[in-house]
Amino acid sequence: MKTILILLFLAASVAGFAQTLPSGGSVPVTVRVPSEAEELARGYAAAFATITRTPVYLVHSRDDNTTILSSIRSVKASGAVLIVETDKGLIYALNPKDVVMITDAVPKKEP
Repeated sequence: MKTILILLFLAASVAGFAQTLPSGGSVPVTVRVPSEAEELARGYAAAFATITRTPVYLVHSRDDNTTILSSIRSVKASGAVLIVETDKGLIYALNPKDVVMITDAVPKKEP
């Protein structure tokens, strides 16, 4: 009796699975791969959250021009953009590939 019930259950489950597949045999799947800039932005935002001492500095370099932002209040990732807010209320939208470092040590300027 148990064998008959098990066989009926298996037959019903196989028939049920066969009906759920689309006629084409494949289901479209969307795969989203984050870009390098998105990963960097998320990494910098996560790293900023671990810095407990203040002030926090952000060193940004683009086209051989280096800028040091001081007294960073928050760093957030928005897609492939790094949103940086200072204590003065200034908000910067930066390419995370241009960020050299985020630190609580005073950065030295290059001569």
